[in-house]
Amino acid sequence: MRRNHELDAIRGIAAFVVLLHHAWLAMPRPWHDMAEPSSLWLFLRPAFLLRYTPLGLLVDGPRCVGLFFVLSGYVLAISLSGPRAGGYGRFVVRRLCRIYLPFAAIILVSAMVWGLVPAAGDRVPEASDWLSQGQWSVVPAFAVLLGHLAMIGTPALQSLDPPMWSLVVEMRVSLIFPLLYLVMTRYRAIGIAGVAVLYLLSCGIMSARDEVVPLSFGTSLLLTLDYMPLFVVGILLHQGRERLWHVWRSMPVIHRCVAILSVVGAYIAFQRSMPATEAALMAWAPGIGAHVAIDVTKNIIWQLSVAGGSVAAIMIALHSQRASRWLDLRPFQWLGSISYSLYLVHMPVLMAMVHALHGHMPMPAILAVSIILSLAVATLGFHWIEQPAIALGRHLTRRTMSAPVAVVP
Repeated sequence: MRRNHELDAIRGIAAFVVLLHHAWLAMPRPWHDMAEPSSLWLFLRPAFLLRYTPLGLLVDGPRCVGLFFVLSGYVLAISLSGPRAGGYGRFVVRRLCRIYLPFAAIILVSAMVWGLVPAAGDRVPEASDWLSQGQWSVVPAFAVLLGHLAMIGTPALQSLDPPMWSLVVEMRVSLIFPLLYLVMTRYRAIGIAGVAVLYLLSCGIMSARDEVVPLSFGTSLLLTLDYMPLFVVGILLHQGRERLWHVWRSMPVIHRCVAILSVVGAYIAFQRSMPATEAALMAWAPGIGAHVAIDVTKNIIWQLSVAGGSVAAIMIALHSQRASRWLDLRPFQWLGSISYSLYLVHMPVLMAMVHALHGHMPMPAILAVSIILSLAVATLGFHWIEQPAIALGRHLTRRTMSAPVAVVP
């Protein structure tokens, strides 16, 4: 089976968008200000452009993380569907080497850098509150470091590398993914219904507890269930990709345009009508709590938008020759090769640069340096950490079966 280089490129682009997202969040509050609505200069402000124009896709990190989950479901389904899939032990060993070992290495490096950077963990007045008060804010004592490595999933135990929350989700789902794939293959309707029920329960409980961010290990487990539907979307896309593409290709062009405009229009209409929707939910759902109903509804819409966008991106990448030619360009393939390392290292690099250079350079310059340095460090991490970890996984499972050629994210 051919390696899907187009999907590597999509993953790389998404990782770079997450980097831009965090760099934008680190900018001080005036950059996010939407004051002076009567001024024409408002329309040229970064805050306006990134909120109300398609340029916002450049910093839409949360949806890119959702794309990662759909991609994982898709490519892991490929690895389990081939004749050389192997057993559960082989699958888990490779996933541990692929995901956990590079993660653990970067956590240890981040802790060491924390001790080397002057005033690490102190408030940075030039940066946003999100960066200066919430990131690198916990002293990496032994218990804290152990909590990071154990993937407990609470904020204090993710401060050395905040994006690790998604890796916690990824690793937990990986442990049950063969079972999830089996259920979706043999008992699809039951599996979809079961995942939907678990998703609604987890989302509702977290909302009822007012925990947007998990504050305990138990709630962190619920967060994992909250994102499981996106992995299922990846599995289902793998199983029905050809049929879906055939249906799309057989539709007249006008019908395709109507379908796309209808979906986009419905999403925009929902966003614009959210105040009225919240009022209706407050009157309709007194039993479970209005705020719970509102939060669950928003989450469902978000998941649907991410799932739809991810499916569209994957289908275009795999079936459009023009998109394939663009995604095969060397810069995108390079981003794809270092995507996991870039995702791992960019926040430690950004936090180190901000704490080390604030007061000496303006924030935009610091963040520009951080972006360039993140790409360089990710390249080193790919060669020195990620590739050896992948090779170790292959070596440990070689006796069972030779390595497959399907993509493992």
